Amino acid sequence: MYLVAKDGSGDFASIQAAVDAVPAGQAAHIHILPGVYEERVILNKSRVRLTGEDRKNTVITHSACAKDRYPDGKEKGTFLSFSVLVTGDDVTVENLTIRNEAGDGSVVGQAVAVFAAGDRGVWRNCDLIAHQDTLFCGPVMANVLAEMAPYESTAECAVYSPDSPLTHSRQYFENCFIRGDVDYIFGPYRCWFEGCTLYMNARGGWYTAANTPQDQPYGFVFHRCRLTGECPAGTGYLGRPWRKYARTVFLHCDMDACVAPWGFCDWDENRTVNERLGEYGTTGVRSDLSARHPLQKRLTAQEAQAITIERVLNGWQPAERTAP
Repeated sequence: MYLVAKDGSGDFASIQAAVDAVPAGQAAHIHILPGVYEERVILNKSRVRLTGEDRKNTVITHSACAKDRYPDGKEKGTFLSFSVLVTGDDVTVENLTIRNEAGDGSVVGQAVAVFAAGDRGVWRNCDLIAHQDTLFCGPVMANVLAEMAPYESTAECAVYSPDSPLTHSRQYFENCFIRGDVDYIFGPYRCWFEGCTLYMNARGGWYTAANTPQDQPYGFVFHRCRLTGECPAGTGYLGRPWRKYARTVFLHCDMDACVAPWGFCDWDENRTVNERLGEYGTTGVRSDLSARHPLQKRLTAQEAQAITIERVLNGWQPAERTAP
């Protein structure tokens, strides 16, 4: 085990130094003692378990944003604003907080806390906190690869385009607190969220913006999650389709007054709500599905039962999964 302590009492004083020390191809456990680690972390090794000593007091924070600029003045954009980028496969992150503290998206643009690019990623008991675009689950782009050099990546790669390429990677989130606003959980990967809390900031917006490829049967599935926040009542929409075939489903989730009665909403005239966006078994203040967008899916009990973690994650699920 590699021990990280901010005061220098461990094997390393920074998380990135510990990641860098892991030999390529070797499984490793990196344990982080409490502290605020002001650094950008690129976890490009596979079979690494990254754990915090204390969920609330073990914090990784950075403040990059989309409006940061290259020397020539060009803005860097969303995908270079991450605080933590994981490109390794079979990575588990547990019991810590990851923040992007760049500020309000209306001022700084997108500011990603977590960029989950690898396959079979597990996120358990984590707080992921930012403003606009908190969590991206998707492949790395060429500009990201250039930025992370000399670190190599085995994650899926893609050219940013209106047509999302088919993806194979999967992510699993359990008992996480995910806070943000304006499309703050987004991307094309197949993801299962179990018992998570989605917290909308005061600005409001959309909890999700999937861009699932057309031929991919599943995108984001939220199971027994809670949707809440501090935004005015009715200003937190379930999501909007970043791409035409976005696939997002909420199963047995509790939704309070922050959630918009309309549920999902259109992005524009080409990216509209359809039956790939839906819910079943909703509880709480916003449980009346008759008030939802007329084109979103109201799943039957049989349809909901068919959406299992094994199917969504294409035959894989975490070996240590604790949820029912």
